Amino acid sequence: MKKKTSWVKGNPAIEHRIVHIDLKGPKIPIKSFYWYLNLLSRWGINGVLVEYEHRIPYLPLPNQFPPSDRYTKQEIRDLVGYSKDLGIEWIPLIQSFGHVEYLSRIKGTKILFEDPDYPQQLCPSKKQVKQYLKELIEIVCELHPESRYIHVGQDETHQLGLCPLCRKKVEKIGKIVFYLEHTNLVWDYVRSNGKIPMFWADMFFTENRPDLLKKIEEDVIPVVWQYDDTGETSCYAQIGGVKPSKINVKHPYKITQSGRLVYFAGQGDFFEDLPEKIKKLIGINEKTGYPRSFSQIRVAANFNKNLWITCAVYNCSDMLFMPDFVRGVFNPISMCKLGKKLGIKGIIASSWARAHSFAPISPPWTLTLYNLANFAAASYNGKTSQNQIKERMEEIAKEIGMPYRFGEFSLDDILWVISGQAPGPGVLGRVHNLEYILKILRTEKLKSIFGKGLIISVEAELLFTKLLFLEEEARWWNPAKEEIPSILKQEIAQRFSVIKKEIKKLKISAFKYYTGFVGDEKSFELWWKGLFEFDLYVVEESIKFLNIGNTGSDGFS
Repeated sequence: MKKKTSWVKGNPAIEHRIVHIDLKGPKIPIKSFYWYLNLLSRWGINGVLVEYEHRIPYLPLPNQFPPSDRYTKQEIRDLVGYSKDLGIEWIPLIQSFGHVEYLSRIKGTKILFEDPDYPQQLCPSKKQVKQYLKELIEIVCELHPESRYIHVGQDETHQLGLCPLCRKKVEKIGKIVFYLEHTNLVWDYVRSNGKIPMFWADMFFTENRPDLLKKIEEDVIPVVWQYDDTGETSCYAQIGGVKPSKINVKHPYKITQSGRLVYFAGQGDFFEDLPEKIKKLIGINEKTGYPRSFSQIRVAANFNKNLWITCAVYNCSDMLFMPDFVRGVFNPISMCKLGKKLGIKGIIASSWARAHSFAPISPPWTLTLYNLANFAAASYNGKTSQNQIKERMEEIAKEIGMPYRFGEFSLDDILWVISGQAPGPGVLGRVHNLEYILKILRTEKLKSIFGKGLIISVEAELLFTKLLFLEEEARWWNPAKEEIPSILKQEIAQRFSVIKKEIKKLKISAFKYYTGFVGDEKSFELWWKGLFEFDLYVVEESIKFLNIGNTGSDGFS
């Protein structure tokens, strides 16, 4: 067991400091799991929320996932016991309503879904679903005898009411009341096994009924998540959908730091149009007129005193090859500040391995360590001011095995520049930025898990950006494709051939890194396929369309 880091002193700012481990992406190697738990313990984390999905040892179904996809019963028990020795509470998360796409990969599960054509959600009207969940919860509780909490998901149940039986119920009593009928049943299953149920509370805001949070019994924990806010104020609130502030719509006739408009709304659907009580709970910044950040947390805290909150060190809408190192630092730190102020008992740092079971796999979880260390420090010592963040950055670099300075630049300078602009067509400046950053990073022999992964990810992003720039060039030349100079045709074909060769070469080192620490071979192939396959195809077909000719025989694999 490693010695605690310097920020783990005295009483913690927030009692429960939880890290989400999402297993619906890579199957983390057992050796890495132990290493990760040790690191979290050193950083003062005292809980992990483990989202199993198809990695659970067995399901109450006739058919199971392949053994290679699952952890064994003994492996889980050993990991849970090891966590306990480290002072880390293990909280299992199983889906009991939405986000059950993974079940469609098993034969005989079609009967369980609200809409079998898109199996996102279980149907609460079917007795087979009730029996499945009852048995699933019994299995989970048997696997985790010492876990006090069971998280049962229950977020984003947007399909509710699609099946004929559910539609009649929704028409009669309303969607959110019907939602609560099912969630209460599941909570009862958890409580009957002597555990405390936890659930994601977003549907109360989606359906614009946060007031119903006050009717939830005290032995159930709602968990509110908000992943975008990064400071004191926000350009919008999230109550019954996105409610942008009118201030962000009215043009000041100058370029502002807040950027351009992201959301618009119809008349009566802006933040300013919310009920006075809700606006008062959210609050308004007197200097800017914008709503205060974390609208859902502020409103929920008024109706339910037992809630926990969730930030994101990696969000599925982040960059393709690595987390957003700006949002992924300041969303957790800002939420820790608010959580401490409100007296919230628990905060979870989520790190999503993929948006759902059909989605591309997210970047390696090892690249979240920088964001996660910032979360760990802020949630333990409560230090969230600009100067306090700056003061601990050198220590955080050391904690993740990185030099803090690269010549005149700090690690933060480099990571925040990487995060400043996502890759996209025509971003030639982005290519130059990434080439220069790679040159800086390579001045040091980066041997840490974070450092090795960062080099691979920047290399991959550079190749991807070059690929998209080729696609944009093809678009530019299309109106005059018969007039493209032959020398330019040769140059485009040659560049594409070089990119393909470099991608094949990079795959070798990426595979070694990924399977050595991040996950299994199967999840690596899914990750890599999601990065390049589609765009390689599009660029190759674009070049053929322009009659450019041979693009090289070395295809993507």
